[in-house]
Amino acid sequence: MKLPGHEAINAYTGFLLRKVSLASFEGFSEIAASYGLHPMHFGMLNIIEAEQPISQQDLSNRSGIDPSTMVARMDLLYDRGLVERKRSAEDRRSYEIRLSPSGRKLLIELRQRAGEWAEQFFAPLTKAERKQLHELLAKLAASIDSEP
Repeated sequence: MKLPGHEAINAYTGFLLRKVSLASFEGFSEIAASYGLHPMHFGMLNIIEAEQPISQQDLSNRSGIDPSTMVARMDLLYDRGLVERKRSAEDRRSYEIRLSPSGRKLLIELRQRAGEWAEQFFAPLTKAERKQLHELLAKLAASIDSEP
C-alpha cells in the first residue's frame, strides 16, 4: 500500500495518527460549524446528557476543557437555548446544567450526522478493523488519562 505524503515521515505512527486525527476533526468541524458550533460543543452535549444534572465544574473536569474556555462554550449553549442552568439546591454557588428539549433534538441530529461522517471517513476499513482501531485508541487514551 502506497501512503500519501513522504515516505520519510510515513514511517512514524505518530505522524500518521496526527494526519488521520486532523482529517477526522476537520471533517466533523464542518458539520458542527453548519450548526454554529465547535466539535467541543458536541462532546459537552453528550456528557451533559449522560450525567445531567451536572455542574459546570464537573463538566469541565470530565471533558478536559479548561474552566476559562468552558465559560464561553457554555454561554453559547445557554444563549442558543440548548442547555438549561438552575442553581443547585445543595451548593448555591454552582449551577445544575441539563439539556433543553432543543438541545436534545440537536444532539440527536448531530449524532446522526457524526455517524454518517464516520461511515464515510472509515469506509476504507472493515467493520473488524474499525472495532480494533477503536479498541487500540481507547487503550492509548486510557493510559494517557491515568498518567499523574
